[in-house]
Amino acid sequence: MESPYRFSSTNPRFVSNVANTDAKVYGATALIYGYSLLAYNRRFLRVDGNAVAAVGFAVASLPAAYAYSRFFFSSAENEAAIKNNSYEEWDCLST
Repeated sequence: MESPYRFSSTNPRFVSNVANTDAKVYGATALIYGYSLLAYNRRFLRVDGNAVAAVGFAVASLPAAYAYSRFFFSSAENEAAIKNNSYEEWDCLST
């Protein structure tokens, strides 16, 4: 089986064809975040009108929406390459 990675010529452990972000991950994040705010508005904000809780929910739900969309819409190969490159950068800085 052919490897999906292309390695750097200067550092053979560094993956050079990695994309740090993916457009479908950001699109899915926006959809999940928008739907969660809509659902919160329909279920809780209309009932009690607590603006502080609504702002707290809006702040806390954005990282959760990004985590869900990154889990479901990102490829495993891309995640592995990003993790490998972060270890390589850390290894180069520590030596």
